[in-house]
Amino acid sequence: MTTTTPRIGFNMHPRWAFGEALAGFLEPLQAAGLSALEFELWPNDPDWLRLPPLMEDCRRLGFALCFHAPYRQPYAITGFAGQEQAAVKSAYAPMLDIAARFGPTTVVIHGAHSTTRPHERLYADTVAFLEWALARYPSLVFALENLTPNPRRVKIGTDRAEVLRIVEEIGDPRLGICWDMGHDVLAGHYDLPDEAWLQHVCHVHVHDVDEQGVDHYPLIYGRVPYQTWLPALVRAGFDGVITLGDQGNTTGRAGGRTGATDAGGEYLQYGPLRRQRRSVAQDAILRHREYDLRRWMK
Repeated sequence: MTTTTPRIGFNMHPRWAFGEALAGFLEPLQAAGLSALEFELWPNDPDWLRLPPLMEDCRRLGFALCFHAPYRQPYAITGFAGQEQAAVKSAYAPMLDIAARFGPTTVVIHGAHSTTRPHERLYADTVAFLEWALARYPSLVFALENLTPNPRRVKIGTDRAEVLRIVEEIGDPRLGICWDMGHDVLAGHYDLPDEAWLQHVCHVHVHDVDEQGVDHYPLIYGRVPYQTWLPALVRAGFDGVITLGDQGNTTGRAGGRTGATDAGGEYLQYGPLRRQRRSVAQDAILRHREYDLRRWMK
């Protein structure tokens, strides 16, 4: 039986560290097992000009890089199968060009969404965009992410079966699933997906969900069953990146919280990110790595 070893990753951004402070922030995490960093490609980020140099610096430090395609406004792949195709290509190509510079690597994609367009048109938009991206970027693997339902918006990818159907319909070996475990819980899933889903997962986002249903927290609430899901995924042959989906703002909202335990049974107490941003991030990642993810991937 072949043993696979996924990489542990983290959402990287200049708000954690950059420039001369970067090595001091990342090297202890690297020593603890962190080996990949995920970057969101969104040029409207106030820190955008710092991001491309940060990517290069992280690669020089020995990290594998992966990417999340733009999904925040005004970016969306909606309309790609229709008259908006040229505009969508013009918006996305410069961002995907950046990812391709670091290829071969994985890029996470959100399906099309709208408050007014019918589901079948959005489905066609998603398929058409993925087929275009796969043809244009031979060095990139694309991972279609499962999304959280929204009663006011039609979104492609809120249903496991739909995500799997798109991936199987296109049938390209460079197209897989980004299994967002926090989103899966918000969609009402605590069950283990079937083998077909597990076999098509090529990237993972793992983060927790608080009592109000807010996601992208560190793994402190125990609402996401990664202890069951990760081992099953590894047994199915997964060897991609598992990105810890703490985006910093949620860690700050957890500041001062007591009584939230990690899988090792220790208390996590997060101070304000305004004063302790780097040390808090390091503590969160190290605890995830040492007490949570490594333990459950065996």
